[in-house]
Amino acid sequence: MTTLINIGLMIYFALVAFIGTLGNGIILLAYGNRWNSSKSTSVIFILILACVDLWTCLVVVPTIAIMEYREFEVPTPLCRFYSFSKILIIISSLIMSFIALDRFLNIAVPHYRLLNPRRVKVSNNNDD
Repeated sequence: MTTLINIGLMIYFALVAFIGTLGNGIILLAYGNRWNSSKSTSVIFILILACVDLWTCLVVVPTIAIMEYREFEVPTPLCRFYSFSKILIIISSLIMSFIALDRFLNIAVPHYRLLNPRRVKVSNNNDD
């Protein structure tokens, strides 16, 4: 029975990684050339979110799949990377919260732009 569950779990992780990589890759291709010329903070936030989620689908999801397959009996560096990679979930949530805040502010106070593209790009570059 556990073998059947492992196979189902691996199929699930493979589907999540494949569909997520494909979707975020398409978003990066569609919006990628708009980074410098963007007049919208939403486009910038969407690009940042797509990058974080692409990394998650390419690296983190396969790592989780390996750990599940080996029942968490993995080398220490892989276990530490797994623990560290949980931060990406928090980062994605924060970015989505900023997208929601940006959209709310554009509706509630359309003439006052608290989050403008220049401020968003500067705050993103300071994180590096």
